[in-house]
Amino acid sequence: MKTAVITGAGRGIGRAAALALAHDGYAVAVGYHRNADSAAEVVDEIHRNGGHAAAFALDVADRDQCAEFVRTAGERLGPVLAVISNATGFGATSPALGKALDTPWHTYEQMFATRVGSLLALVAAARPHLAGGGRVVTTVSTGTSRHVPGYAAIAAAMAAAESVVRYLAVELGRDGITVNLVSGGVVATDALRDISPDPERLLSAAARATPLGRAGTPEDLAGVVSFLCGDKAAWITGRSLTADGGNSLR
Repeated sequence: MKTAVITGAGRGIGRAAALALAHDGYAVAVGYHRNADSAAEVVDEIHRNGGHAAAFALDVADRDQCAEFVRTAGERLGPVLAVISNATGFGATSPALGKALDTPWHTYEQMFATRVGSLLALVAAARPHLAGGGRVVTTVSTGTSRHVPGYAAIAAAMAAAESVVRYLAVELGRDGITVNLVSGGVVATDALRDISPDPERLLSAAARATPLGRAGTPEDLAGVVSFLCGDKAAWITGRSLTADGGNSLR
């Protein structure tokens, strides 16, 4: 059975992606950091729907733990044929975010380790299984290309991950591996509430500014992840697919 490993899969976009890929026939390795209960709920839901899944605790900023996550997932569930690097690296216990020059250097280091280091470690560990049709997807936000108050370290790390995606796409393409990126607009998730002092106001403003008239949902992004991990996306690699309801058009 083919397996997808997903970081940050206990909530939000990662959770929705885990459920979507399970529906697509993947066994799912649900990676989480702190909330074991949420991860267990995702696994239980997949099992109730006839799928296969298991939860794995890891700190994605630790490259060794990322490699062990892939190895153990492959042993327990089957060959890892899809890697979804989704963990944000911030949460309710994260250091306060702020302006670019006010953000502590260790916050930048944490974000880069989480977004870039984990992507490289996950793909390196999975590469032997990915060859011949594997899929790699990482998620970011459209905040990489615009100013979002307090978002400097996160945006910088996500932008670096975008660049890494292009390099991996070229370097792994001959092995039949596609590497892509999903860039999301404002999405109603717990992570949004972790970084915004007034998330409801932000969601309302996004809905007004978006041609489709609403903020995004985790399922909106999960649908794009599912597509990129499927057979119909076999000729797409090194690309960023933006799902923001048209917000970036204005």
